[in-house]
Amino acid sequence: MASSSPIKLIEKALLATGPFALSYTDPDQKWLIRKHLTSFLQEFPNFELSTDTFNHNNGTTVQLFRLQGSLRTTAQLPSVQLTIWVHESYPITPPLVFVNPNYPIPIRTNHPFVTSSGLTNSNYIENWEHPRCSLLDSIRNLRRVLANDHPFVGTDSNSIPNRIQSVSRTEAIDRLATSLHYDALAIMERSEEEIENLWKLQSEVRNRSESVRRIICELETEREKLKERVAKLKDDTDVLEIWVERNHPRLVKATSGVVGIEEMFEKEGDEDEDEDEDEEAKKLALESLAADEAIEEVLGTLEEAAEKGVLEMGSYLKQVRVLAREQFFCRYLINHCFL
Repeated sequence: MASSSPIKLIEKALLATGPFALSYTDPDQKWLIRKHLTSFLQEFPNFELSTDTFNHNNGTTVQLFRLQGSLRTTAQLPSVQLTIWVHESYPITPPLVFVNPNYPIPIRTNHPFVTSSGLTNSNYIENWEHPRCSLLDSIRNLRRVLANDHPFVGTDSNSIPNRIQSVSRTEAIDRLATSLHYDALAIMERSEEEIENLWKLQSEVRNRSESVRRIICELETEREKLKERVAKLKDDTDVLEIWVERNHPRLVKATSGVVGIEEMFEKEGDEDEDEDEDEEAKKLALESLAADEAIEEVLGTLEEAAEKGVLEMGSYLKQVRVLAREQFFCRYLINHCFL
């Protein structure tokens, strides 16, 4: 219901019964509500007073006084449309003040004193205490709070002229709460960014660790293969050294002319001399052939080891010279034994 005279509306609404009865039951409470509403409308005559049904979050419905109007914060900033509900437990419980959305401009995200639904809150409301607090003082405090941080326009405190004035303790706390709120938001944003970067870094480190582990496994496998090749090369070298040690004196005699190549296969003894000589020659030829193949295989192994850096170039050339000389003698014997 509404009336042209606010005072008459207040009195009529407080005395109403039946379906129009308000949820204020205590007579002293009604008298105090009348007094506070009258004081408020005298200072803010642009607000319209009415009664309506209010739905609480727990599902209960109550009949309350409702004030609607625009609140001017500063001359530089736009007015803020408010809806004020006088709580059924007022003045023990503070009034519920909502900022009406200013379409198409939404309420600023993460505002320290205005939620996304429009409900306002401040240090004054959080520390509400009767009889020290009242409806009129709460709206005065809200006006200063919204002037410091407007719900629709980003307020730069440096753009507002600094005036020498006494600041109340409540307003100082509100300003401090505003600063702390935005500082906390900035810290949270930086922290989230740092956490995201750390997650990315952790993923990259994990991938690199996996790559290093795979490379280490491959190097371990390659090292085992090289160990096997070196062991085989050593065995082949031992076989070759034994062969050279056994046949080198004969080869020296044959090449020096002291003993002919045919004579080096001769054995002492009178019986079956020719047959033994042929057998010795064949044996020497087979040994020379086996040694030639072994030398060829060793040369290939040395070349592969030198290419992979396992064997130094100086050692490689030295071994090749020695083996090439021995291979020459082996092939010389093979050619003469089979002629």
